[in-house]
Amino acid sequence: MRAPQSVRCGATFPPPVMSPHPPSPSPPDYAVIIIGAGPVGLLLGCLLGAQGVRVLILEKRTEPLPYSMAIGITPPSLQILAKLELAEPFINLGVKVRDCFLHGQSGYLGRVSFREIASEYRYVLALPQTETVSLLLRKIAEYPSVTIRTGGELTTAQQDQDRVEASFTIHSEADEQRVTAHYLVACDGSRSRVRDLMKVRAVGQAYERHFVMGDFVDDSGLGDEAHLFFTAEGAVESFPLPNGKRRWIVQTSEHLDEAPAGLIRELVQSRAGFSLRDQDQISQSGFTPRRLNCDRYHDGRMILCGDAAHVMSPIGGQGMNTGFADAEFLAKALLSMLRKGLAPEPLLAAYDRYRHEAAQSAIRRAGWGMWIGTWRGKTLSALRDLMLRLACKGCLSHRVGAFYAMLTIPYNTLESVPLAEFNEGTVKGASRGNGLQFLGD
Repeated sequence: MRAPQSVRCGATFPPPVMSPHPPSPSPPDYAVIIIGAGPVGLLLGCLLGAQGVRVLILEKRTEPLPYSMAIGITPPSLQILAKLELAEPFINLGVKVRDCFLHGQSGYLGRVSFREIASEYRYVLALPQTETVSLLLRKIAEYPSVTIRTGGELTTAQQDQDRVEASFTIHSEADEQRVTAHYLVACDGSRSRVRDLMKVRAVGQAYERHFVMGDFVDDSGLGDEAHLFFTAEGAVESFPLPNGKRRWIVQTSEHLDEAPAGLIRELVQSRAGFSLRDQDQISQSGFTPRRLNCDRYHDGRMILCGDAAHVMSPIGGQGMNTGFADAEFLAKALLSMLRKGLAPEPLLAAYDRYRHEAAQSAIRRAGWGMWIGTWRGKTLSALRDLMLRLACKGCLSHRVGAFYAMLTIPYNTLESVPLAEFNEGTVKGASRGNGLQFLGD
């Protein structure tokens, strides 16, 4: 197997441009500006809006994406959503995946079950990203302190010691607009404009693995089960979706922006033995996974969050969930700085440290799982079959469920952040196991 190609995004840069203007005595327009209204940006907006923080969310798109990438919501993310009374609405719309069945070149290999994991939510919830965004938009509408501007494209951002000034254009308006805030958070995805402006160094890898995914009206008879098929010719993954639909993902030999009609049907038939109908196909898109993790997640008052800070293979469904944990931690830190007057640097340094480690763990796991799952050829397929059979038996089988439910990712919620002190008077200690407590809680 060829090693992933190393890609270097950026280099060593000077600090971001500081505004030459002296601080203005007038308060900023907003407490926080969030760039990007995807799932992570909207969740952060909800967490801040629930506390009455004045937030502006700028979203470049004017229409939602026509397809959904992320579909899996793990137990730690449901725990975070429960703080906003959103877990139940999500669960009511999604499909509870309690079992994932593995198939190899030699036949049935075993089952990964979430039925006995140590969580209130003993399943992974399957819900299209479009529905996740819709639910978060509905929730954020309850918070009058949050404003969303669509069609808004960030052009520049500069900061001084107490605020950030952002300039942006609106598609329907000719003039550039400027707004100020105490903090600016980039939730604008893997090709983040804010990250470019911050000149943050990020080193990534391009994987030589390619996939095409499509959603179909489901006539498979697989119900609420997930099924993974690992063959010598390539992998097939199958996940249930709400409203009688199912997602099929097939491994391909090259990147395909426009896959030939019927490709998914043909590969599913040859590798998994299921007959799909072209007329039942709803959507199709190709993708080539990559990985990236920034050296740091903040610079002054400008902060990276979600895919703007880290990118991982979507195989395994860990990217959005890692971003949700970013948003939870960052919301708590921002509230402590804005409401309690705590010094920004220790709290943002903690955000850097904990969230970087969590992302690095998720990136490694996603890459490892994709690497094993995409082995081709009879010899490697036989080795993979043996490894997966062993993993699905005995004491290992209980650990595998927790592994794929992201329960063993470090710092997957604030409650799992260990005792830490940054500066005297900034963060107070808690008894071990109570997580990180911010002064004044």
